[in-house]
Amino acid sequence: MRSPRGGLSADRISHAALGVGGVLCGALVFFVAVPLASSSPYPAPRDGAWVTDRLSPPVSPPIAQGPLEDDDVVAEWEASIAWSFASMPPSGMASRFESNTPDEPATTASITQQIVRPAPAAQAGAVKHARPLIADVDAYLWEVYQRSPVKRDSTGDFTWKDPTAAKRFGLSMPAYVIGGMDPDFKEQLYHAGHAMDAAGVPWSLLSAFRDDYRQSLASGLKAGTSNSLHGGKARTGGYGHGQAVDVTSQDGHADVVWRWLDKHGGKYGLYRPMPGNDPAHVQPKGNWHKLAASLRESRARMVQEAHARAGDTAAQ
Repeated sequence: MRSPRGGLSADRISHAALGVGGVLCGALVFFVAVPLASSSPYPAPRDGAWVTDRLSPPVSPPIAQGPLEDDDVVAEWEASIAWSFASMPPSGMASRFESNTPDEPATTASITQQIVRPAPAAQAGAVKHARPLIADVDAYLWEVYQRSPVKRDSTGDFTWKDPTAAKRFGLSMPAYVIGGMDPDFKEQLYHAGHAMDAAGVPWSLLSAFRDDYRQSLASGLKAGTSNSLHGGKARTGGYGHGQAVDVTSQDGHADVVWRWLDKHGGKYGLYRPMPGNDPAHVQPKGNWHKLAASLRESRARMVQEAHARAGDTAAQ
């Protein structure tokens, strides 16, 4: 026969065990789970630390008529840059920039939606101030790329290759071909490009960023699939680090563009390393990161001065 006292002791032990287990679970939730849930390695949207690079519609500067002397090139370029920014409302500099290539639907996502980088909260103000400068470079280079809609060289027509690579990469065309380049290299091209525009040299981009897949589609003389300066993963680090472009002319006379770069490209840290075997190939040289920073600072001053002049004119 079972003793009533033994059953009572067992019940008390069971209740005590359940009570201790509940206390331990509560402590685990309070001291471990709650702090983990409330912490996050990512900044909250309200902190303003998520920064989106945005592109603005390109504004074409006035093109000089006739050839310019060497000493006039930079002065003419500076005048054209000042005109561009003075004629563009500040709000337009960070407007939505959609891809408008014929083979892409109107709903193609913009670079604004596709190139999103988190930035430390302490730097958010500085990045916000610099955003229009980045946007203007990307918008201008994309406009230059579109000047020659058909991409062709001695190996044939390869217009289809960039759209194919961009689709495979999951980006719009401007986000792929322009967004994939190194920001400092783009700054150099921006300044050299405006100097060519001012000198009446109708240049265009034949090819810009190329990831490993796009490089595998290239023909003729080329670097290995992952070893291309255009954006090879092993050579440069891939997307956002492209350090080479192929340049051409929108009127079919690419040799005019190449000669200009041979004569003036050094001012912007650019050169053609293989003028005989690969004449279209252009890349940076020397301490190009430092030069790009100097060019960027100079452009920022011109932007501020142009907006100040525009504001004074509007006030009058």
